[in-house]
Amino acid sequence: MKIGRFVVDTHVHAQRHAAGDRLRQRAATDNQNDARYTDLSHEMRHLIAYDNSPRLKFDMETYGVDMCVLLPSFGMTNEINLEIVRNDPDKFVAVCNAKKTVDKALAGEEPWSIEAACAELDGYLSTGNFIGIGEGCPGNPTRKTTIGQTERMDEIRVAMQLARKHKVPMQFHTGVVMGYPLTHCYWPETLNPMWLIDIATEFPDVPMVLNHGGMQGWHSKKWVEDCLFLAAASDNVYLETGLWWTELYERALVDPNIGPEKLMWGTDWGASLPIHGQLRHEPQTYAVQYRRQGVVSHQVDMWGWSLKQLWRLDIPQDDLNLILGGTAARVYKLPVPHTRLFKPVNPKLVPQMEK
Repeated sequence: MKIGRFVVDTHVHAQRHAAGDRLRQRAATDNQNDARYTDLSHEMRHLIAYDNSPRLKFDMETYGVDMCVLLPSFGMTNEINLEIVRNDPDKFVAVCNAKKTVDKALAGEEPWSIEAACAELDGYLSTGNFIGIGEGCPGNPTRKTTIGQTERMDEIRVAMQLARKHKVPMQFHTGVVMGYPLTHCYWPETLNPMWLIDIATEFPDVPMVLNHGGMQGWHSKKWVEDCLFLAAASDNVYLETGLWWTELYERALVDPNIGPEKLMWGTDWGASLPIHGQLRHEPQTYAVQYRRQGVVSHQVDMWGWSLKQLWRLDIPQDDLNLILGGTAARVYKLPVPHTRLFKPVNPKLVPQMEK
């Protein structure tokens, strides 16, 4: 039996990096037996990604997933995602990022600026082929020093104006994976989700989706608590939850200002992100990159683990259906096979641009 009526994963990477040769060269140069996640993070922006959708469609059939929101990440292109969408428009939709602006900055051809990034995004969104901006809000890939809160918030405001213009959601990355190096140079809001309360208040009509809901990897609830506050205090903030374990869902579901209408399943399918087990500890399983073991080489079964966390919830099926697809359908304006599949949400709590 399927777990829900219309199941949507809102965070899927249908592209993969052919990084093996480059990583083996790095490992040999550094006298390492295994390629490290830090090496992969340095190589991803310079690699050409390939279409990994055959594996994705196999998992969709296996686990009863009806639709995926495709996200480009480091080194992945909007063009490949768009081709995947065009080949299966009933199964896929995509958000866009400003990869060409990033590539020019990394090549030293043009300095990165939020204005240039948003000009590129404006072109993509004007086609009507993309449903939002992600993964995360555009950031400067060449910055080597810490960026302060005021400067970063001003960059984000430019991107939010663009999201408002096109009436699309803006995604923000939150949470850590432990393997990839993460500093305050590129996405400082990842480590400081509370900064985004100013943005949510200034742009109440723009839906804001917090990638990972503060839990991309590791076991600390530190950033989850910040994200729960943002969702509870702001009508326009939504949480991706596919990397949450069951108890984290329960924490959000009992909050009268959050509930299932603020949660959407999104797992980071396709990422190099293993699931760690620690029996008789809390949590017993969670996603995390192993710094000492090197990069995982197989396609991690993210959906099998994530859906198990949802099966454990003893809640009304209509609430579960919102988490698994209804909230995403409302926020991203997704095509669904029938009307009245999901219980209605109070229209007073929905930003005007979502209607």
